[in-house]
Amino acid sequence: MSITKGEELRFLGHLDYLRTLERAVLRAGIPVAFSEGFNPHMKLFLDSALGVGVTADPLYLAMGLEGDMAVEKVKKNLSLQLPKGIQIHSIVEAQDNWPKFVAVFNEDAYEMEGPVCEGFDEQVAEKALKSLELFNNLPSFLYKRVTPKKIREMDVKPMILEPMKCSFHNRRAHLTFSLVRSMTGTVQPKDIWKMLAESFDMPWIPGEFICSRTGTYRRVRGKRLTLEDPGVFDGLLKGK
Repeated sequence: MSITKGEELRFLGHLDYLRTLERAVLRAGIPVAFSEGFNPHMKLFLDSALGVGVTADPLYLAMGLEGDMAVEKVKKNLSLQLPKGIQIHSIVEAQDNWPKFVAVFNEDAYEMEGPVCEGFDEQVAEKALKSLELFNNLPSFLYKRVTPKKIREMDVKPMILEPMKCSFHNRRAHLTFSLVRSMTGTVQPKDIWKMLAESFDMPWIPGEFICSRTGTYRRVRGKRLTLEDPGVFDGLLKGK
């Protein structure tokens, strides 16, 4: 399924969002499958865990069924039970040899925005755009992510797939960029926002922003493919 986590649910955590989906599935009368063992759980799998405060459109969901139900009926029944903020764009019937999401998607596109600092004017905006251009042209940049448990130094440039873009409207800054998705970890959007403020004098406060994931893709030779695009599973199908 291609679904959304909209503005109404921005501050709902990952587990609460998943529980909301589970309850809607039960109310919709969908013959969902459960795992085996002492603690069976519903076979619902999101393509990734979104951070609190992050919206997504689309967000991909896999659901296993233990009985037949037409795709059109699944969409109709489930749509009636979903709260505001979750919308179903499309549903496709998966094949047995399809790979898991973790093997498919390798790029996430984001939009971030936040208020500009005091004293912002046209000169500050012009300086900020030149500073961002400087960052975009760097071959590498080491960023230290500080957490309560450890300090991790990483080169963020290989994790950013395209030059970042910034604009200013109504005293708010708008930043767009695209990040590599990797099982070994990648830089987070909040790190990008903080890094640009602290190291490149971008005129915003490091902790004040909202973030939206605007796309999730499989990037192949520079081309973006979505779950609905032909060829998205090329080279990934099981048994091939």
